[in-house]
Amino acid sequence: MRTLPSGTGGAGASLHPSSLSTSFSFMIFAIIIALLVIVCLVPVVWQLWVTTVVVQQREAALLFRHGVLVDSLCPGRHRIFGSGHEVKRFDIRRVDFQVAGQEFLTADKAGIKVSAVVEYRIVAPVTFTEVAADPLKLLYNAVQIDAIIDRKMDLSAALVARVQPVAERLGLALDAIHVKDIIVGGELRRVFTEALTARQQSLVVLEKARAEAAAIRALANAARVFETHPALLQLKFLQAIEKADGGIAQPLALGTAGHWLDFLKK
Repeated sequence: MRTLPSGTGGAGASLHPSSLSTSFSFMIFAIIIALLVIVCLVPVVWQLWVTTVVVQQREAALLFRHGVLVDSLCPGRHRIFGSGHEVKRFDIRRVDFQVAGQEFLTADKAGIKVSAVVEYRIVAPVTFTEVAADPLKLLYNAVQIDAIIDRKMDLSAALVARVQPVAERLGLALDAIHVKDIIVGGELRRVFTEALTARQQSLVVLEKARAEAAAIRALANAARVFETHPALLQLKFLQAIEKADGGIAQPLALGTAGHWLDFLKK
């Protein structure tokens, strides 16, 4: 009976303990690598698949997917699953824009320039997005001051009544329209300046006439008093001489001495 040499049959029949340890270590290493790959890929996949959107209290947001309106997002935190989404935000706080000065002629053919400030809010984002490519331009064009300037009414109220229907069709709430500046033309400004100057000059002349009339009345009253009481005139004369430069001792050439002695004795 033949027998195998010692050490040959045992190696073929069973695995060596060192080989088992190497295989187990390789398997553990492969598992660790797989876990690391999963850990790294999960956030990437999560970011690609899940979108987190935070809508502020002052905002309105519309959710689109592949260009199609899906939902309107209220203020708060939202998680959107899937790809191809787009969020459009709108500030719903009150904002304003200025309408540049518009030049036109009034009913009496006077050239003036008027500017205004429009205050509005976005109240219907869907309408604001879908009705027109540039809603604010349409709102700007609707503010035509020359269409109402010849009416005898408040310009701001008339503009609001005219523009409000246009704003509602655009998804906007029109809060107010303020007429900011009214600028007259150069020629008309010159006429107004001349008229104002003439009026001020007439007031100056009137005041001078009033002052002169008051002075004449005061002199007339003084004359009547002096006529009734001659001693007051003499006392007034002496006070005037005393207040003059040099006092009572100053020599004055006012006539003959006899004439003034007779005047003072009266």
